[in-house]
Amino acid sequence: MCGISVSYATDNASPSSATALQAQVDQSISAITHRGPDSTGTYVSPDGRVAMGHVRLSIIDLVTGQQPLHDDDYNVHVVVTGELYDYERIRAELEAKGSHFKTNSDSELVVHLYKCYGFNLLTWLRGEFAFVLYDSRRDLLFAARDRFGIKPLYYSLVDGHLLISSEVKAMRAFGWKPEWDVESVVQMGDLNDDRTVFKGVFKVPMGHSITLRRTGHLKIQAYWDHSYAPPTVVETRTVEEMIDGVRERLVEAVRLRLRSDVPLGLYLSGGIDSAAVAGIAASLLKEKDPDAKLATFTLAFPQSGVLDEGPIARRMAATIGADVHMIEPTETDLVENFEPAVWHAEQPTLTLHGAGKVILSKFVREQGYKVILSGEGSDEVFGGYSFLLLDYLRDTDPASVSLGFPLPAKDELDMYLKTVEAMKPPQDHVSISNMSFTDATMGRDMYGGISTHRVWATSSPPPDLFTAEVLQKVGGPELTQIIAEGFDARAREKAITGQWHPLHMGLYSVSKTMLSNGILNYVGERSEMANSIEGRPPFLDHKLVEYANTLPPSLKVRPVLEGEPEITPRKWSFIEKWVLRQAVRPFITDELYYRKKSQYNVPIPRPAAVSGEKVYTALQVMLKERVTEATVRRLGFANWDHIKGLLHDYLESPESPVDGGLDKRARTLLFVWSLVILQDRFDLPTAHV
Repeated sequence: MCGISVSYATDNASPSSATALQAQVDQSISAITHRGPDSTGTYVSPDGRVAMGHVRLSIIDLVTGQQPLHDDDYNVHVVVTGELYDYERIRAELEAKGSHFKTNSDSELVVHLYKCYGFNLLTWLRGEFAFVLYDSRRDLLFAARDRFGIKPLYYSLVDGHLLISSEVKAMRAFGWKPEWDVESVVQMGDLNDDRTVFKGVFKVPMGHSITLRRTGHLKIQAYWDHSYAPPTVVETRTVEEMIDGVRERLVEAVRLRLRSDVPLGLYLSGGIDSAAVAGIAASLLKEKDPDAKLATFTLAFPQSGVLDEGPIARRMAATIGADVHMIEPTETDLVENFEPAVWHAEQPTLTLHGAGKVILSKFVREQGYKVILSGEGSDEVFGGYSFLLLDYLRDTDPASVSLGFPLPAKDELDMYLKTVEAMKPPQDHVSISNMSFTDATMGRDMYGGISTHRVWATSSPPPDLFTAEVLQKVGGPELTQIIAEGFDARAREKAITGQWHPLHMGLYSVSKTMLSNGILNYVGERSEMANSIEGRPPFLDHKLVEYANTLPPSLKVRPVLEGEPEITPRKWSFIEKWVLRQAVRPFITDELYYRKKSQYNVPIPRPAAVSGEKVYTALQVMLKERVTEATVRRLGFANWDHIKGLLHDYLESPESPVDGGLDKRARTLLFVWSLVILQDRFDLPTAHV
């Protein structure tokens, strides 16, 4: 993985010299050298209109893989970040068509696929990637981001120039001046749609491309999206066929991602997802070398008792004969790494999850590794989150009637839905707003009446955090509606016309928000690249995902009839990710096969009571120091009176939820602190509303 930064001048831009542009692109990529410390490269067009910069983290073809890449005629110029898999087969096909490769790098595929297939090149790409291509003969810029948003890519139009970069901070060298997008902050656009907290800076959406011509014509177009099987079409495959289909595609996805010219390891937690990847990877490596050992890396929290996943991970690692590497961060470690995590993620943050991953990726790098495999994406593909059960229960599953196991009737589903809606969620690590199943009517109706996107809206800030003037200007944050509006109109149509089962609507929702904007960003790619680590998530191989999307809902959330079927009312239990559990059972321990989903967390131990003395925890100390009247009022949009009371209450009576999450007030204050960090690091002026 690497980093890229590009500036393209339209006819509306003021002319610039090639010398001045060269200085700008050099400065731009110097801001993101953590993404590529091994080498740098630039291209500046002779007319001073186009600059392309690249910082390289050498993974494949360590000798000749420098970028930018060019075709033989020096008309096509490309910078690529990420990894493209199955490239040897595609390269052979292109060479048979007459393509001449200059390197052994997977990234060079983009040049030759474009020469052969034009914009259709995206069909051939498999992996996590973002790229920018400049065709000087046609005088156009073409950029794209991978199907799931694993690799970041931002764009902004500044004085007739299109700026595109892996990180927003790289844009400053080209004249971009940071300003708050207050409406986006209030509506949490950074997590809910394609906005950022910076005015005029946007994410290239997952599975989309951008085309810009010299005239200034900008086109953003989807080239891929999730699609699910119609809910009323009865399944004709057997259960075993579908289990085998998942297993075969996951094994292939892991096999492709084991290709590396540098040391490779694997994140291992106490969950089934990372364990499955570890078990499959170990099996594949031992096919070639019976003595091969996989290196696993784990965050452990021994002071957190049963919440610590370290012992489970250690037992799994022992089963596959892996070399175990564990790090045990303290609360102080997590708090001290919160600011670097926010700086690298470039978005508001309300947990210490990113800080934990920054610590872990640094540990990986210190052990001499550059590449890591992870289990991210499984829950969003196979239905792992507890709140997805609500949407599974909203309708029957006619597609599964042929599969040979009992299914709940509609009245039974309705009864269980009411029961689950009345329960507290088993884990709540990311909410800072309250949940309700009776509000947000418009937002829920826009997307088929499900609740998953309403649940995700609780991760957005409550109105009390903002001044009355701000709320009057931008309107109340109708967050569920805003999230629904961000979905593709074709997906909303399929939801409201019953072409997708409610569970699949929920999976689509989390893939478009929680996964791409949250997990893959501040917990995934950005925390890894902060320490020059390339992350590879096999569960987000698009061929695996496309297959999983054809599976009926009841193979993902499997209903199991408990007791005698003649006794009414019948009693049901529901197993999340059932088909995945069956597919990976040969590669994992029984302990993990039977273990229920536990969300990634960095639990902080309960503070020890000291008689007669007020002792603040490391987190409390830092929040008291950084969330002050001066820093909050400097933002220009935050309600200090409310935040002051929140801070006082948290300092006086902190809570330690039994699920290992943070006190909700602490999460809210972390959100405020992250805004303060962004203002300090980007030198953002006070917002004037």
